[in-house]
Amino acid sequence: MRPLLLLLLLSTPLFADEETIPGSRPTNQIIVSPKGPDDGGDFGPKTPGTKTSGLQEAFDAAKRHAKDLYVAGGSWTADKTTPVVYNLHETLHVPWMQNFRFDSGHAVLNYVGKTGDAVVIDSQMSCSYRFGLIVSLSDGAVVRLTPATEGPDRFRVITSTEFVFNALVGGGGAWPGGEPYNSTLDQKRRWMGVGLHLDGRPGPIDANKITVFETVGCETGLLLTGGISRNTIEETNIHLCRHHLRIGDEQDAIPCDNRIEAFVDSQGIQHSSGATIFGVRNMLTLSSRPGMTQYDLRFGPSAS
Repeated sequence: MRPLLLLLLLSTPLFADEETIPGSRPTNQIIVSPKGPDDGGDFGPKTPGTKTSGLQEAFDAAKRHAKDLYVAGGSWTADKTTPVVYNLHETLHVPWMQNFRFDSGHAVLNYVGKTGDAVVIDSQMSCSYRFGLIVSLSDGAVVRLTPATEGPDRFRVITSTEFVFNALVGGGGAWPGGEPYNSTLDQKRRWMGVGLHLDGRPGPIDANKITVFETVGCETGLLLTGGISRNTIEETNIHLCRHHLRIGDEQDAIPCDNRIEAFVDSQGIQHSSGATIFGVRNMLTLSSRPGMTQYDLRFGPSAS
């Protein structure tokens, strides 16, 4: 074969659209950028027709083309620099994944809807997720993990996966007075939504590691329902919530065998509670500041 012809064959993409597939770079990851795709990212707020600043399109493309995903952020200092914000005008649905990695800089995912969940994560197996701030003014969950689709190995499950969230901010906001720098508690303020809802009713959420550095401004900070088992959950600071931690309820004693470490602080909200436990065989390491107006810890009749 002539050398020139051989060179042409070796330099030709295996697939006609190989060079146009999102994430066709040595890192094998799709990038969501602050002004993408106009600034060189694969997706972003400039993605045509997007309602999620390009994030839904990016997750769908990552799944379709077997790529990892990175969301660009940036250093943010209040009153000094501008944060990188990706607005969500509808719920962001993370599809089922296996052996997938999602990374994020210190970006803000801002859900602008008044109802519904901000981020919903479907079945996962052997994955890694790291988010920055997720903010929601809705009465739904800031983040809901719920394995609704038969995905990895034909299971409807979330397992062997690590989730890290820098902050989950609910509908009450992050300041006691409702405005930046207002630390005087407004007792008339409405604390809305659930920070993190582990919803194991459609399928089990089993043997994962979950870290949340801050949960704030919610009706309920951390909620476990249904088949939640053998997870290691660290909530560094659940504060300014009405109910901080709930494991099951009167009709749900299923959550079991979890290891949960949490600090809770209502900051004086009326009718506030610390932890309410209905599940069984859960190992809890809890601490709280004085100020819960109902109780710090209560075990339901099914708890053991």
